[in-house]
Amino acid sequence: LKDVTKGITFPAKIEADGTTLKAKAEFTIKRFEWNVTYPGAADDLIREDVLLYFDIVAKAKPSA
Repeated sequence: LKDVTKGITFPAKIEADGTTLKAKAEFTIKRFEWNVTYPGAADDLIREDVLLYFDIVAKAKPSA
């Protein structure tokens, strides 16, 4: 984000069953650590934490 590159770790639920891999995660990051510094107004709903989540399903390519 905003020209910042760094590694992060987060908890994820991963399931694999032969040809399918599923991964789900939900976590927060501190936006100021990623140069997202918009201060907002007193009554804004902008928070310091940014919620990120994903739900990925990957299937193996069938062999030819």
